[in-house]
Amino acid sequence: MLYVVSTAVLPTELKNTLKLTIFKSDASFFNAEQMTLVHDIADIIIPTTSTPGASDSHSAQVLDELMVSWASKSTQQQITSFLAQLNEKAHSISGQEYLLMPRENRLAFLTEIDRDAFKKTTSPFLVAYKRFKELIFHIHYTSKEANTNFILVPGGYKGNLNWDELQAIHKRQYL
Repeated sequence: MLYVVSTAVLPTELKNTLKLTIFKSDASFFNAEQMTLVHDIADIIIPTTSTPGASDSHSAQVLDELMVSWASKSTQQQITSFLAQLNEKAHSISGQEYLLMPRENRLAFLTEIDRDAFKKTTSPFLVAYKRFKELIFHIHYTSKEANTNFILVPGGYKGNLNWDELQAIHKRQYL
């Protein structure tokens, strides 16, 4: 079961001004500051509108668990390096840490990174950003919250199916 406690560590006025969910406790893989970064970036990438956003599908929390249960050491390194570099870039551009920037500035900052990332580039930072974004999108769009037609298909992959097996699956409405 996935459970992460989040509470404000900043004064309420500042938290409301920044429009930020602050995690006080470390998660399974990410420390509290990294978890706050992951949650905010995911929330900006897929905001809640008339449809569920990344915060509704708990994408940051699922990514945290995947970093422990699925990610290789190189993926773990890539994502943690990306978060550290993101904070450094924010500080060098704005003079503030990412988490202290107003939401509009965080959105503009990430929009610029996103624009640069999808140009042909081999920058390790931008490659890591694309990987991070890909993971968040995959987690979100395969969640029950974002995919209302979600049907869990039990059992393992059996390779090629014969006609009778395929018809049985259709009858159970798995496809």
